[in-house]
Amino acid sequence: MAIKAKVGKRSEADTYMNLIRRFPLKPIKDDDEHEKAVGIIGELMGREHDGGISDYLDTLILLVNKYEDENHTPAGVHLSPQEALRAIMNTNNLSQAQMGRIIGSESAVSMFLGGERELSKSHIKALVARFRVDASLFL
Repeated sequence: MAIKAKVGKRSEADTYMNLIRRFPLKPIKDDDEHEKAVGIIGELMGREHDGGISDYLDTLILLVNKYEDENHTPAGVHLSPQEALRAIMNTNNLSQAQMGRIIGSESAVSMFLGGERELSKSHIKALVARFRVDASLFL
């Protein structure tokens, strides 16, 4: 059993290091790096992955969000909750179905975007945890 655990941990570390070599986890400096990072996120989203890929993906999303906040969000722009969700979906190249898997309900995404309902507290918590955004965006 201990040998399998070591092999699994080594595999996670190898996967993580391969991703680091491909795109190091460091502050994103320009739109070219941003585009490459978003491409990698899109590639990794929705796939089964081990702890190494999950850790890498979570950190890369934080770096992309930071770059976007600092460079692509005009000051003073106030988005409706639906516009905020659409912006997150567009930025991360996510469909309604993919967003539904993140919050746990595709129909809730559709109804929210259509103005037919609000997001529940658990939906908002899932969005905050996944995209590291302020919950007030959706209220």
